[in-house]
Amino acid sequence: MTERCELANLQPGMILDQGIFDNDNQTLLEAGVVLTEGLIQMLRNRFSDGYLMASIRVPDQTAALAAAVEEAFPAGFPPDPNEDMLVDPEYVKLYNTVLLETNQLFTDQRNKASMDFDALGQFIAEGHINELCDGARAVTQLHNMTRDDTHYLLHHSIHVAVLAGLMGRWLRWPRSRQERLMLSGLFHSIGKLYMPADILDKPGKLTDQEQLIIHQYPEKGYEILCQSGLQGETEIVDGIRQHHERGDGSGYPHKRKMDKIGIFGRIIGILDVYDAMTANRVYAKRKSPFEAFDALLADMMAGKLDATYGILFVKKVCQALIGSWVRLSNGKKAKIIYIDQSRTSALPIVETEDGNFWDIATKQGVSITCLLTYDELFTH
Repeated sequence: MTERCELANLQPGMILDQGIFDNDNQTLLEAGVVLTEGLIQMLRNRFSDGYLMASIRVPDQTAALAAAVEEAFPAGFPPDPNEDMLVDPEYVKLYNTVLLETNQLFTDQRNKASMDFDALGQFIAEGHINELCDGARAVTQLHNMTRDDTHYLLHHSIHVAVLAGLMGRWLRWPRSRQERLMLSGLFHSIGKLYMPADILDKPGKLTDQEQLIIHQYPEKGYEILCQSGLQGETEIVDGIRQHHERGDGSGYPHKRKMDKIGIFGRIIGILDVYDAMTANRVYAKRKSPFEAFDALLADMMAGKLDATYGILFVKKVCQALIGSWVRLSNGKKAKIIYIDQSRTSALPIVETEDGNFWDIATKQGVSITCLLTYDELFTH
């Protein structure tokens, strides 16, 4: 059933029957998009005067759910997940090896204030970190492993490097360029080694002066890598120096506009936001990937992040999340069994631990709070 709906009355789960355009006739949301809280808030921010009339469809939820489940699993539902499906011991062992190797690299960096560029290239090309970039398995394993929150910078750097390696493969780049993107991802936050620990680890809001200090870490990382012989590696240092720049000029440290942000800077900026939002930090609890997707999509629509690379990343990670377990806002655990890949902003259909099937896009009052790690899933 199609109906006209005012902005104030839009609800999560409603489906746009027609696209929504801005004053310059640029597409904000395409027809067929399922509205989420984040997208509705974006529309409220964009149309602050409240004047928007949307054409929406309210789906037959039972029929839509049945059709989606049948499409996802024509031969019946997959078996209940077990420990082997959630955590691959070999992947965890490999990750821990990379963690130790990266810690040594960072320690050497802190002690010497410079790095051997040839050694860095060899670390990426011949080291274990390349083996972590194993498609969908990489995404699920990174989420399923319990992360040591006391070493956030190390884990975050490795995660961004692995996601960078995946992006390079999804973009079908030559191996050498994939490895340069991984190197940029691994060292994108190296400048934080030289920031005051009391500011980095502060649980509350930073003062204006503290923010000014933190905003210098991309430039510090750039200086360090240039001292290591990367001056001519423009793309690598772009990712390190520019990953906090935003296309509308609101980023830091140099307030560059989109046409002045390199490709590596645009990509690493997206990966940095996603991994930071889905991890526990001293000042914020981790969000679900779907909340991170909403934030990324809102920044794309606002011209802050590159939509071409951002949409590719969201779609590929969505595919990898099928089969993962999540915690719902009502406290229940549930498994993702289907995500409509035709919609960039799609929310999943889940099977709860007590055997119910819910479409999160249309289930009133229920949202996904986070992906569950192995330890959380098997802890009652």
